[in-house]
Amino acid sequence: MPGSAQHELLSESLQGETPGHPVRRRTDLIVGTAPAMAHVLELIAVAARTGIPVMIQGESGTGKELVARAIHYTGPRAARPFLTMNCGAIPETLMEDELFGHARGAYTGAHGDKKGVFEEAEGGSLFLDEIGDLYLSCQVKLLRVLQEEEVRRLGETRNRKVDVRIIAATNKDLKTEMECRRFREDLFHRISVLPIHLPPLRDRREDLPLLVDQFLRQFNRELGRSIRAFTPQALERLKSHAWPGNVRELENRVKQAMVMAKGDVIDVEALDLFPAGTVGASFPSFKKAKAEFVRTYLVRCLQLVKGNVAAAARLAGKDRKDFYDLMKRHHVDPAAYRS
Repeated sequence: MPGSAQHELLSESLQGETPGHPVRRRTDLIVGTAPAMAHVLELIAVAARTGIPVMIQGESGTGKELVARAIHYTGPRAARPFLTMNCGAIPETLMEDELFGHARGAYTGAHGDKKGVFEEAEGGSLFLDEIGDLYLSCQVKLLRVLQEEEVRRLGETRNRKVDVRIIAATNKDLKTEMECRRFREDLFHRISVLPIHLPPLRDRREDLPLLVDQFLRQFNRELGRSIRAFTPQALERLKSHAWPGNVRELENRVKQAMVMAKGDVIDVEALDLFPAGTVGASFPSFKKAKAEFVRTYLVRCLQLVKGNVAAAARLAGKDRKDFYDLMKRHHVDPAAYRS
């Protein structure tokens, strides 16, 4: 079966209406004829009808949340909630409250009962994005919930049954994280029953014209424009880029070009997207570079003192508590460096 025909067939099968549930055509934006994307669509169909835990892996910007939504909205839970939680954006001290909720009076400021995301997503799906950044202490509690299918709010003594489908995602290599003792192996096997790997855009360049066409239609509606196309020369210019930010970067670049376009066709001369010397280059953001430096520095300090946190803090000229906070924030386990 040709790739395009296979894509159309899979899209139609994913968009079928579930009895009693509204049609949610979330797969309309998942376009592509590359073999790797055809395989992704097949796995989405399997995941949607089975309800098993799914782990979506891929670089930043490849569309992990879009795949998670497609799985939810094309399955039997489509009429129930779809909630997302970014595991790397919530401090460790607040994570348990966000996941499981609290009872009134559980702590200062808890003026009423509050449901956590597991209860809020009852009957539906919970998308745990960047699960590779989840603190080890929270990984243990999450594993218990997945095993027992029940939660306990902070400040309560009784457990509450929950029925929630888990879809997780990460741009990290979790096998490496497990080897470094930053991710629990038992949790990995619990959430990764069906792994889905999203290919980077550089490995599916044949899909770029389809994606550009999709974004043209989308942004023509949003911006009130009537741009018909990119010229062949402009498309070739786009294909020559390495796209370190993947589909998200392409989306932003197309929108930028459409905002600046003077006519109804975007030519290569108007496509001033990439300054000379940057084509194919992948340069980290300041935030990412800083985080990588801090983590490397912490690891080096611990290596020099064989995992002694107090000695490492003195070496770094930091308060011991501050050093502990930095280790937690950057997922550094001192036990890995003790000998």
